[in-house]
Amino acid sequence: MTPVTISKTGTGRSAIIASDSFQNPFNVGIVATVTGTATFNIEISMDDPSTATPSVWAVDAGFSAKSSAINGSITVPHHGLSINVTSGTGTVTAYIVQAGVR
Repeated sequence: MTPVTISKTGTGRSAIIASDSFQNPFNVGIVATVTGTATFNIEISMDDPSTATPSVWAVDAGFSAKSSAINGSITVPHHGLSINVTSGTGTVTAYIVQAGVR
């Protein structure tokens, strides 16, 4: 995956990024930053965002209820990824890259 940047200001869900769940090994690297005040989750979905808007989301344990900058990776294969700002008026920006995808 070419590096992708998504942002969300205020509460709600950001744009949805599609991941390639067929990569082996599967690894998505994420650096998330916060400007202002916001609490957020990075969430994944098994629903394919290329066919419909995902309706079922799961919070990744490493990116749950964060309020400051964080980095890490998600190794659980999934089809969609997004930021969900649960409180605050600040902006959360995530820089995302999936290993093995160009």
